[in-house]
Amino acid sequence: MEPQFQFISPDDYEAAFKLQTGCHSYPWSRSQFADCLTEPYFAVQMLLDDEVVGYYVGLKVSVECTLMDIGIAKDARGKSLGKELLKHFLRECNKRQAEEAWLEVRISNTPAINLYTQMQFEEIEVRKDYYPTADGREDAIIMKLTLGQ
Repeated sequence: MEPQFQFISPDDYEAAFKLQTGCHSYPWSRSQFADCLTEPYFAVQMLLDDEVVGYYVGLKVSVECTLMDIGIAKDARGKSLGKELLKHFLRECNKRQAEEAWLEVRISNTPAINLYTQMQFEEIEVRKDYYPTADGREDAIIMKLTLGQ
């Protein structure tokens, strides 16, 4: 079955919020997540058989869209759903007439880095000690994709 996509509503975000808390060691709080459900943010959930299996949060400012957060349910990984979700994000960026898409990723998140590279994102810089970890801090890779080419 093909995944379905729907915008996450400020009135109905529980499933996506719960998924977000399960995807990250240091998830956003409920209020942080809820704050990202209105303009200039846009948030989408991916459904398979009416179950939320993925989500992303984007932010459009000027000519740039930033992928603020993205996640796939652990039991749905390895099925190319992350790629489908990222493609949806990029389509939304184009609809919003963005010229660039930006993101940051933990330096240890090799599967995500490989996906972003496959989708033609380029490494721009490394932010030292950006993400918290159980035993300190971890670098973030900042990546950019020029859209509309």
